[in-house]
Amino acid sequence: MRKHFYILIAFILSFGLKAQNIVIHNSGNTMYASATSLVDSIKLDSDYSKFNITGSNGSLDIPKSIVDSITFSSTAVNLTKIYIIYKGSENATIINPYANQGVNITTTGGTVNVVSTATISNLEYNLLGTSTTGSLTMSSTLPANFVMNNLNLTNASGSAINITGAQTHTFTLQSGTTNSLTDGSSSTKNGALQSDGKLIFAGTGTLNIKGIKKHGISTSAGIEVQNGIIKVISAASDGFHSEGFVMSNGTLNITATGDAIDAGDSAIAISGGSITTTLASADIKAIKTGTSTIGISGGTLNLTLTGAQSKAISAKGNITFDGGNITANLSGAAVLTASGSGYDPSYSTAIKTDASVIVNAGTLNLAIASTANGGKGISAGQNITINNGNITITTAGNGATYTNTSGVLDSYSSSAITADGNLVINAGSVTTTSSGTGGKGLKADGTVIIGSSITTPTLNIKTTGARFLVSGTDYSHPKTLVAAGGITINSGTNIFNSTDDGIHSDTSVTINGGTNTVSAISTISGVGEGVEAPIITFAGGVNNITASNDGINATYGTVSGGTEANDNSHLYITGGINIVAGSDAIDSNGNITISGGTTIVNGPTNQPEEGIDFNGTFLMNGGLLISAGSNSNMTKAMGAASSQVGMYLKSSSQLATSSMLHIENAAGTEMVTFKPKNGVYYFHFSSPNLQKSTSYKVYFGGSYTGGSYVGGTSGWGLYTGGTYSTSGGTLKSTFTTSATNTVNTVSF
Repeated sequence: MRKHFYILIAFILSFGLKAQNIVIHNSGNTMYASATSLVDSIKLDSDYSKFNITGSNGSLDIPKSIVDSITFSSTAVNLTKIYIIYKGSENATIINPYANQGVNITTTGGTVNVVSTATISNLEYNLLGTSTTGSLTMSSTLPANFVMNNLNLTNASGSAINITGAQTHTFTLQSGTTNSLTDGSSSTKNGALQSDGKLIFAGTGTLNIKGIKKHGISTSAGIEVQNGIIKVISAASDGFHSEGFVMSNGTLNITATGDAIDAGDSAIAISGGSITTTLASADIKAIKTGTSTIGISGGTLNLTLTGAQSKAISAKGNITFDGGNITANLSGAAVLTASGSGYDPSYSTAIKTDASVIVNAGTLNLAIASTANGGKGISAGQNITINNGNITITTAGNGATYTNTSGVLDSYSSSAITADGNLVINAGSVTTTSSGTGGKGLKADGTVIIGSSITTPTLNIKTTGARFLVSGTDYSHPKTLVAAGGITINSGTNIFNSTDDGIHSDTSVTINGGTNTVSAISTISGVGEGVEAPIITFAGGVNNITASNDGINATYGTVSGGTEANDNSHLYITGGINIVAGSDAIDSNGNITISGGTTIVNGPTNQPEEGIDFNGTFLMNGGLLISAGSNSNMTKAMGAASSQVGMYLKSSSQLATSSMLHIENAAGTEMVTFKPKNGVYYFHFSSPNLQKSTSYKVYFGGSYTGGSYVGGTSGWGLYTGGTYSTSGGTLKSTFTTSATNTVNTVSF
């Protein structure tokens, strides 16, 4: 075989005598060229693994596996590419057409050193072959392009590739190739691939990295991933360690002991590609910058972290989402660090910043497991603004008590979205489920604004956990929406479903619009407030509120166990359709003023709880009100200073849920037809249609055909659009309203 090959080569050489040059090709490129007159022989070694080319220019070994073809050319061939070909422990083969132009390459076994002072920018270095004792060290005064073509280097005593000179270098991963770089535990460097300049990754091949000593890829400048498949198989510290990170395409798979991507104190911008991380250590980050910002406008991120107090996306500057598909799964426990007179807690968090989070677009799926006690979905030291996008967050970790830095017993709990500043949700879809004890859905230390006059969000916020005792009679309650500042709902289709409290503000709640459903049902007696704040205003929207305790509770909450004195809290109803059921359904520790809208209320069957309970004044100045409740001796009529005619009806017999209340005038014109949710006795009714000195009839029973319930409730409420029949009904009272007073108390 070998003899035949020599004959073939001799024939080729003799046939090509008229040609001026012999040319060797690799991956579509001209790798080597020489005048035929300078070539004495081309031989295969004893195991046919490489060519040996001998001539007046010296001897050159080229592995047969990298030779695509050998051709002859009658014209001169200008070599423009540098080749470094590793061959195990042998000296690497160097093809260097720039040896006389400032590129000096030396090799000892698999150790290759390049010193380039060439004045030509972006020289191409093609890196091929395998060495388990190999490395590339380079110093360059200008940027270079490294083409990795099935390169496999392991250097036990240093970086596989180490580049100095603070230049921007591009690593192109040749299509269809798999490359690998591994350093060793005795390395004095920081990465399997290390540079002090910016690194750019391109091409469509694969690069596998093992950072045995410390990082996988390390540079004191930035990293930009334009394309390619880069897998950090393992890293003793960070997968990528840089000063800035940009990604527009490609695939990253990172398993590391430290952070997956640590961009130092510089910005991170991700506009495309795919990033998958698998991290198990405590207190680490998948994507991290220190004092700078993170912007994600595209790409697919799958981030898994199982270590305690870890963060998926972390920054001290703003984090902005303009697109992309982000999935984060965290399961690490909270950690208490000794500080001051107690401890400072830290939690596993999917998205964490000391500044603000802005979501303009994109899909976020964030899951915090039950093992992540106190875990957070999105947490911002300043504000959170959601202008669009689709956000789904699940938190399952329980809350707990601890001693804070001031030495005071305190508590923490999981929350889906929490802002130390303000929370604004203008549009988009937000779905959260919090199942841990004391869990919160949406939480802000500042104000909360949902929707606007021109945008409409969709919210589905759910808490399913139980409360837990902090100390004495102080509990940490699950809440779907809670704020220290004012809460304003302007628009949207918003569902708040809690096993404890629904919407709570320490300052105020204002509802101007939207379709808002609140369910606050607890199995614990006296727990479960629908909407609670010192000042509550319903000015618009369709609002359906159901609670196991108070449906609407206006209170400053300053007296433990409540008080029957006026605390100057206030419930205002100026518009909207407001449907409330609870025990009490409406409770104000201060005052109630209704001046517009439609308010439909159903309280409990049995005293002492009521349909409407208030400690101050109750003024009925406009709008429509129908309220039903128990026969409690505490129930009172609306205040005499009310400007609109109203009725306070007291029945000695119960109106059952299978029946209805109907009031009409002497001419038979319907004033109200109401079907209760619970069996009830006492009623408050007022309407702009009621007149002074006018006769009215009150019926229990009868039938109603056609029409529907106002506000779209099911099974109970205010009928409209149909026809009432007195057939089967009982006339309970006929009376005439006062000629002077607006409030009429009627007993039957």
